[in-house]
Amino acid sequence: MVAGFVAICVVLALAALACVAPQLWRDRGKPASTAALTASCLLIPVLAVLIYLQSSNYEWAHAGLEMGEDGSPPRVEELIGPLRARLEASPDDPRGWMLLGASYAQVERYSDAAQAFDRVLDLTGGRDMDALMGKAEALILGNPQRLLEDAGDMVEQVLLADPANPKGLWYGGLRASATGQDIIAVQRWRMMLEGPVTPEVRAIVEGELNRLGARVESGGAVSAEGSVELRLTLGLPATPPPGAVLFIDARIPGQAGPPLAAKRVDGARFPLEVRLSDADAMLPGARISDQSELAITARLSASGQITRGAGDYEARGAWQAGQGALELDLLYRP
Repeated sequence: MVAGFVAICVVLALAALACVAPQLWRDRGKPASTAALTASCLLIPVLAVLIYLQSSNYEWAHAGLEMGEDGSPPRVEELIGPLRARLEASPDDPRGWMLLGASYAQVERYSDAAQAFDRVLDLTGGRDMDALMGKAEALILGNPQRLLEDAGDMVEQVLLADPANPKGLWYGGLRASATGQDIIAVQRWRMMLEGPVTPEVRAIVEGELNRLGARVESGGAVSAEGSVELRLTLGLPATPPPGAVLFIDARIPGQAGPPLAAKRVDGARFPLEVRLSDADAMLPGARISDQSELAITARLSASGQITRGAGDYEARGAWQAGQGALELDLLYRP
């Protein structure tokens, strides 16, 4: 595939030269034309390469691992050895370790997969939720009992950072169901059905919901009755960096521990209207529609991580049932 791509690039570069070279060749007796012809032949290919390298997000470091020598996709087992060798030579490559972890998991080498995802977490300071979810899944697949132990705690951490994470919702629902928290299991699996899922996955999730006696509404939707309406504005300088993520949580006033409900919004544009409903609940047996008052926190994370950091915008407010929309102005925290 790479060789074919390079060949296309060469053809296109030659086509560009063909547009300017004939006239310059006819006028080659003139010094200016000769210089222009020489410069065109040299600069057009060079500039094309430089512009592509500057703008491309293609991972050339792993290009040789994607296809076999005959152009056919290699088996996963064939990828692991060369990739592992590359990472031993260049160990500070989190994306390479992610690929290695996924490869190990696919061939059911779950212990090795967990170690590879652990390496990603080491390199990212524990902030990569995909790696944390990958490690949790590898531990669970290797020993299902760990869903009720440390791996289950990792799943809850992923859901706290990304409440709509599909794998987090699946395993989080299994954990809740196994510990008798059927209400939260139903909420998580219904939320999972609100996202894009394959027909096979949908059938499995609906089967679990039916097992718990839960009614699956059309499209997997959850009623939004008893919701909290928020209107959010951004204070000065109102210039969050690209990739900033909005995190919202609702807590029962004076109650410690995890929030009652949480929501993550990527690519938020302000002013913004957001609704928290029972579908966003995270605590077993507790629903927004049952609360008369809530403590609301909204934080626009400059780093995209759930932990607080410099450059975030944050606002807190108290919501009471029947008051209408709660307006919050997120203020800059240098």
